[in-house]
Amino acid sequence: MEITYAIEPDDFVAFNLSYIQGNPVMRANIRNTRMISSGIILIGGCILMQVLQVLNILTAAVYVALSIAVFFAVPVLMKRRVRKSILRMLARPQNKNICSDKTMTLTENELILTGGGEDSHYEYQVVERVTEDDGHYFIYVGAMAALIVPFRAFSNGEEKAAFYKELCTRIQNGGGKIAA
Repeated sequence: MEITYAIEPDDFVAFNLSYIQGNPVMRANIRNTRMISSGIILIGGCILMQVLQVLNILTAAVYVALSIAVFFAVPVLMKRRVRKSILRMLARPQNKNICSDKTMTLTENELILTGGGEDSHYEYQVVERVTEDDGHYFIYVGAMAALIVPFRAFSNGEEKAAFYKELCTRIQNGGGKIAA
C-alpha cells in the first residue's frame, strides 16, 4: 500500500502538541507549572500586601482571581509558544525539505518514507506505538520521533480505515507495537 501526501507546518505543530498532551511527564510538568505559578502569585502577592500593610479581603480576592487566571492561562500560553517555536524552526533554511511531498509505502517487511530529500526505511519492529489526533496518525519510531500521516492524504473515511487496518496488521506481524 502506498500513499502520497504533503507535510505542512501545522502537521508538525499538531505532532508536538499531541506529544505534550499524551506524555505523562509533560502533562505533569504543565500541571506543576500551573500550580507553582498560581501559588507564587497568590502567596507572594499576599505577603507583599502584608509587608505594605494593605492586606485586606479585597486585595486577597484580587490575588486569588489573578492566580486563578494564571492557572488557566498557562496551557494556552504554552501551546502558543510551542506553535511559534515550531514554525520558527521550520522557517530555517536547513529545514526547508521537512515540509514537502512525502510518499509512504507499506511493504511486507518495512515502512518506507520518501520525498523531500528523505529516503527512510523502518522495520515494523521499531514502531513503538501509533496514535492519532483529530487530523493525523502519528507512527512513533522512537521515544520522541514519529512519522506524521495527515488524514487529508485519504480521499474518504474508508481509505483512511483501510490504511490504518493494513498498518496495524503489518506492525503486529512485524513485531512492533500499536499501543504504548
